[in-house]
Amino acid sequence: MTSHRINFLEAFAKSTPALNLIFLNHSGAPSKLLNDITSIDLLADKKATSDFVAFCETHPLVIEIHIHPMFGKTEVVVELVDRSEIKFHLIRSMVRKALYCLPVSSIRKDAFVNEFHMLVASHAHHFEYLFLNCQFAGMPLPDRYKNYYSGFDFASRTSIFRYIQPRYDLVINNLDDLYQPKAGIVLSIMVALRKEKENSLFKMMLRTLEYGFFNLFGFITKKVSHLHPSKSGSTEISGQRNNRTAGQVVL
Repeated sequence: MTSHRINFLEAFAKSTPALNLIFLNHSGAPSKLLNDITSIDLLADKKATSDFVAFCETHPLVIEIHIHPMFGKTEVVVELVDRSEIKFHLIRSMVRKALYCLPVSSIRKDAFVNEFHMLVASHAHHFEYLFLNCQFAGMPLPDRYKNYYSGFDFASRTSIFRYIQPRYDLVINNLDDLYQPKAGIVLSIMVALRKEKENSLFKMMLRTLEYGFFNLFGFITKKVSHLHPSKSGSTEISGQRNNRTAGQVVL
């Protein structure tokens, strides 16, 4: 990772408490964020997303920002002065199989500032986010996170287990049983999520329609904005159609 990427990430990480951006796929210091992941995922409402863009516009290392509206999230690609890039996913909600997955209000309530001055999800919610992503994607948990959780003490791992196991009614012996995708585990997740009021049949139908409309009209109207920060802080904005990025989410 270049020094510019490290410098930008360290400055950004310390700003996340003020920006109200919660890291969802962190595992250590800011400099390790992009070791083996393609994007940095953050829980962000519309205001936090706007504040993040403003932060990037005024950062001296940023020369261009690409904003891609997507279903339930916004993808922001930040280009630095050395032409390296960092991709961020600013997530408002996580929907899989038309099911609303993340307990957003609980994540916000339990988030904390860690030793690296980053606003991060609690250990349980961090594990939950990674667990859901991997199970629905049919991919094993990356070694980076296996090593990260293996370093937790017994009490911390137990607290995660006691949150995940009853929430999804899983028959498991330890967290390691959840590192590999399994059809039975995905089924248990879906059954558990269906019991929540956000996943009533009516709301799932509305969500499916919303996704359909986003896809239909997104290909026509959604644009990728290119923001070019200047030293004065002013911004030159231009739009460009990009059909490949609109609405890419698994329902």
